[in-house]
Amino acid sequence: MTATLTPLPGLAVLRASGAQATDLLQAQLTQGLVGLAPDAVRPAALCSPQGRMLADFTVWQDAAGGWALALDATLAEAMMRRLRMFILRLKCSVDDARAERPCWGLLLRNGALPEALPLRSLPPPWALQRAQGLCAIRLPDAPGVQRVLLVTEDDAGRAAAQALQQALPAADDWELQAVRAGMPHLVDATSGQFVPQMVNFELIGGVDFKKGCYPGQEVVARTEYRGSVKRRAHRVLGAVPMQAGDALYHDADPAQPCGMVVNAAAAGDGWEALAEIKNALLEQPGALHLREASGAALRVADLPYALPT
Repeated sequence: MTATLTPLPGLAVLRASGAQATDLLQAQLTQGLVGLAPDAVRPAALCSPQGRMLADFTVWQDAAGGWALALDATLAEAMMRRLRMFILRLKCSVDDARAERPCWGLLLRNGALPEALPLRSLPPPWALQRAQGLCAIRLPDAPGVQRVLLVTEDDAGRAAAQALQQALPAADDWELQAVRAGMPHLVDATSGQFVPQMVNFELIGGVDFKKGCYPGQEVVARTEYRGSVKRRAHRVLGAVPMQAGDALYHDADPAQPCGMVVNAAAAGDGWEALAEIKNALLEQPGALHLREASGAALRVADLPYALPT
């Protein structure tokens, strides 16, 4: 199976439009958007004043003007309301665009593009191309797998996506490949739990440390420049189902949780997850366990990028 296409109803798209939409997002997100190239895509987060991530976004310039922000559907309504709180006198709006911008996940395993895809080449990671009403967003690869988020932007794009769906098989490993790519993805159960560095968000380019202030910026910057990142996200493997928000325990300190599952997916006969874990405990003898100190054992696996020492 060299290419698969999967509908992503769990992904929602918000649109920030108007003359000052960039000003709004520049002041609220961890990512700098001023001067961004039209074909550029960026990860970004909206944080609480305490520096905890409320949601993560994939952000790009919308074909109709303004910005598009893809996030988990469980957080869409709350994040739309939160962004609207800060509009005040700015000339812009934030709206739910999921009905007009359905999303699909395209996975490629040998580099060859399907004939039904109206693109002749892929953009590099964190960039986009448009063709026939489809916006193709290249996300960071998983090992051996290229990941492309397809967003339909008009009737022609919806027709192109339907034609592609008829030509390609569906698959259920879109979330698994995100885990293997080391890409954190927040849902309702994990909103407000992590400072960006705890889930490696700055390592995938989700934090611009040179931009101006945003909610939580002091905490995020202090964590970075004082070198006080005591927790990191790791890929973990297990034999039993895992889900976002599950607690992790370690034999070296079984009385209290040492981490939390960020996102997880089935992988053949087992499960894989990206999990935030206390760094010091991973250096201690003993095993990780799921949900309780006597729970199913987990083991730590490699990520496709290096973690700071």
